[in-house]
Amino acid sequence: MIGRLIAIGVLGWSTAAYAADTTVPTAKPVVALQQCRTIADAATRVACYDKAVDALTAATASDEVVIVERQEVRKVRKGLFGFSLPKVAFLTGRSDNEEDKADAKELQSTIIAARSIGNGKWRFSIDGGGTWETVEANMGFTDPAPGKKVLLEAGALGSYFAKVEKGRRVQAKRVN
Repeated sequence: MIGRLIAIGVLGWSTAAYAADTTVPTAKPVVALQQCRTIADAATRVACYDKAVDALTAATASDEVVIVERQEVRKVRKGLFGFSLPKVAFLTGRSDNEEDKADAKELQSTIIAARSIGNGKWRFSIDGGGTWETVEANMGFTDPAPGKKVLLEAGALGSYFAKVEKGRRVQAKRVN
């Protein structure tokens, strides 16, 4: 279970500092806990663990360190699909993880509300949050009615495409 958790140090983060580096450093209280494993003497190791767990508990209670399950991070990442985000590992995902790669390329959802915005273009909201607009009118685009499935795909140079069920794919943008 611990292997599936991600520890994130929250205080003192600078988005600019992490924009160039996509690795998330391990929080100091977690490092201290991991270092206890190297102590050979059982009594000293237990004392180290007790001290490290107390420090980690205090850090999580004060929100200095937040521990989040991967499933929750993926849910947030999907909710942010279509927005331009800084290159931070817990938002962009790991390049060696197939689920993270897929999350960055496409999002499958269900339309919960839709309306025409004129000239053959549509605005629609999806389950899980997010409002999208089609950028182009296309005769083969299926009207995005509530309950229909939609596939949103990342394209080249920051573009996105929407495809409702078996209709044609059209360029779209996230507006909210």
